[in-house]
Amino acid sequence: MGEIMQVSEVTALLLPMFREMLNSDELRTLRLEIVPVDDWQGAALEDDDLIEHNSAIARWRIMKERGWSGGLRVDAGPVDLVRSVQSDLQDFIAESRFGWGELRGPRDLP
Repeated sequence: MGEIMQVSEVTALLLPMFREMLNSDELRTLRLEIVPVDDWQGAALEDDDLIEHNSAIARWRIMKERGWSGGLRVDAGPVDLVRSVQSDLQDFIAESRFGWGELRGPRDLP
């Protein structure tokens, strides 16, 4: 499909899911960035930067713990993109000190 999205568009899609998955204390500590997949420890991309399918990942910090998604699947469409990151976030929460073993919603995204 060759879909390309701006970082700001991807962030706008992901933030509602983070708000649903995290409690208020966790949400206050959330730092979400989009970074190049080949430099995941490097600087975050700017809001107007363009990303292609699997060229970037979501990187987050919650309650002093770091996590990240797999490659952002912008070609898959907005719902599948969000669901993919949601799955990675759920794994992160379940393995974190603050949410050990917890299964969180949303279970079905629009």
